[in-house]
Amino acid sequence: MTYVRDDLRPVQRRLGVLLLLILLALGVLAARLWVLQVLQHPQWRKLAESNRLRRVPLEAPRGTVTDIHGEILLDNRPAFQLLIFPEEMKDLRETAEFLASIGIGPVAEVENRLRKAQRTSYLPSVIADNLTFAQVAAIAAHRAEHKELEVHPTTRRRVPLGPVVAHVVGQLGEVTPEQWAGNPRLRPGQLVGRSGLERAYQDILGGEQGNVVVVVDALGRQVSTLDEEKPVPGKPLTVTLDLSLQREAAAALGAQVGAVVALEPRSGAVRVLLSQPAFEPDLFAGHLEPKKWRELVSDPLHPLNNRALQALYPPGSTIKPLYAAAALASGVRTPSQWVTCTGAVTIYGHPYRCWLKGGHGPVALEEAIEVSCDTYFYYLARDAGIERLASWARLFGLGSPTGIELPGEVGGLVPDDAWSRRVRNQPWYAGETISVGIGQGPILVTPLQLAVAYAAFVNGGFLVTPHLVEGQGKPPRPVELPAEALAAARRGMERVVLGSRGTARRLRALPVGVAGKTGTAQVIRKKEGVTWRELPWEQRHHALFVGYGPVDNPVLVVAVVVEHGGDAASVAAPVAGRILAKALGVPSEVAAQLLVAEVSLPEATAAGGGEGP
Repeated sequence: MTYVRDDLRPVQRRLGVLLLLILLALGVLAARLWVLQVLQHPQWRKLAESNRLRRVPLEAPRGTVTDIHGEILLDNRPAFQLLIFPEEMKDLRETAEFLASIGIGPVAEVENRLRKAQRTSYLPSVIADNLTFAQVAAIAAHRAEHKELEVHPTTRRRVPLGPVVAHVVGQLGEVTPEQWAGNPRLRPGQLVGRSGLERAYQDILGGEQGNVVVVVDALGRQVSTLDEEKPVPGKPLTVTLDLSLQREAAAALGAQVGAVVALEPRSGAVRVLLSQPAFEPDLFAGHLEPKKWRELVSDPLHPLNNRALQALYPPGSTIKPLYAAAALASGVRTPSQWVTCTGAVTIYGHPYRCWLKGGHGPVALEEAIEVSCDTYFYYLARDAGIERLASWARLFGLGSPTGIELPGEVGGLVPDDAWSRRVRNQPWYAGETISVGIGQGPILVTPLQLAVAYAAFVNGGFLVTPHLVEGQGKPPRPVELPAEALAAARRGMERVVLGSRGTARRLRALPVGVAGKTGTAQVIRKKEGVTWRELPWEQRHHALFVGYGPVDNPVLVVAVVVEHGGDAASVAAPVAGRILAKALGVPSEVAAQLLVAEVSLPEATAAGGGEGP
């Protein structure tokens, strides 16, 4: 057998070279590691500690809001906000003093904001909004000392019409800890809707926040972006308001305190929702300073209250057509049944006066509405009783919220015996019913409720749900009164404007036919011979008017309440007249000239009446 011996020396040489290369590479790697970990250890340790990851919230631009004609009610403007990263804050007091020095706020207030931010752990919080360019520059110049601070570009709300629509659009406010703890979509410091449309449609307008994870250096400068989740902008919203009518209402009401509501009587779509005085919406575009908040809440005129759906007033004589229609339907009165008004009447041993000294003479139902005869409705209240008056008022939606989507609406008050026993711990006394018959006493309504009630007169007898966004109103429900009864009350309201003794005759000068009812809600009982103009403002009666037009096919119902306005005919009725004129195509300058014309009206008596000039 023959054996072949291979020469292994070439293979061994190659293996030796390979092994040498491997050893050389390992040596180089070991040397590099030694350099990095031993010689350059302090340098790399410092750099590693200087670079940080930051999760920065990206605010979603809120959705825009436009009226029925596409005019902007609410949109956004660019702004800068200041973020604090609590885990990087070394000295709270030092940070607070720096921020106070550049005008963010008083030291104590800024310290409170910083402590609040610390409770959010690692999450960044917004501690200031609407930074000026000077403040942005100051923070950038001190970046090395205050790495915990970061200026972040964002958007803030813009309300072109300002206070004219303030109560409609509402306020933004910082999310509460309870809100963001229960909703992962919310972040500390985020602004959310607190009132108005901002709150009612927060889910639509608010959008969805995003995030970006960045690497920053020792000076807080961004080095790179590791991850980004883009925000989802809020969706646009179209509302039923007509801003041309809203502006006209504000101009007509002027500096007076009160509220105006105008709505489409068949659908309930709100065209005007005005409350005065109002606040400046830009105050709530960012984080409101406590001082400004205290000024607003301590204002005796309560500019934060939306009087259109939160203020309660006695309806005065504006409730008379409601009672009249229901009395006809129930058989308590007939259209031709009349009473003689001498200016005073005694019922249950107590004297009651009509607003017109000397009385109106014989009046039936339509005439009683035209001249607003208190005596007629005193007798009507006596014959009906409080339980029937209460049920009639509730037929027209009084005593309950209307269901508008805005938060904070109150339901008003319709008194009866059960209410008296529950609230006052005493039965209802028959004598109290007489005042309720003319809209005085413990019966309270909102301007919005009055508009809804009168809409039922002109839309065929249906209660609508007022709404600011199409599709939000519920189907109308019938008031269950015969058409003849509603028509009789409407004829009376037409005579209020067109009749020779109507209490709103000044509106007869308009080139389109309108109708309605004046009302005066007493604040105090004024003395004999004293006119409302001689009283201090806070003692004057509230002036009310609810009207609609055109008479043959009403397209708009307008309710006006002027607090301490005194005379409904000369104060409240012209406001409604200007809005109706604008809606019906009458040039505003023509309407303004026609409605300032003085109409000779009789002077009110000292007591007992719900109506006066």
